[in-house]
Amino acid sequence: MPKEPMLCKIADRQVPCTWLYFREFDYGRGHPTLPVVDYEISVSAEAFSASLESSYEDHAQDDKAHGALEDAEDILRLRALGWPPLTELMVRHPQLLEAFISRHIGYDVIQCLFPPETGAGPRYLIDSVERARIVAQDVTLSGRAIAVPRATAPAS
Repeated sequence: MPKEPMLCKIADRQVPCTWLYFREFDYGRGHPTLPVVDYEISVSAEAFSASLESSYEDHAQDDKAHGALEDAEDILRLRALGWPPLTELMVRHPQLLEAFISRHIGYDVIQCLFPPETGAGPRYLIDSVERARIVAQDVTLSGRAIAVPRATAPAS
């Protein structure tokens, strides 16, 4: 039986991934009256690479053209490595990729994994990517999501 490309959890309970959604203008804004919950998304390394490769290449090209000496240390390390392919980075420098995701491209990762179109019955709006972990053949993202009342969640 093939492994599922993505598993989602809310408060340590597995839920259908269609329950989570992303809207670019809401990311990182929080909500003063709706409950905040912890989420975790585990993605196979293969699915992660396929979803993010183009965006990663864009960051690499932008840094090659406009990088500065005062950039963050993880950017400088990526530059020193010559911006290796994403699949190589996952295997040889997972901690560097984890830092790069958490500090710089969490928004892009979520946007690639959860395109603006929502699935059926979204219940949780992804609000942050606070941590990335790469273990074996999985990339796991975790952060905050906002529990959205069913009546106000967007329809598909």
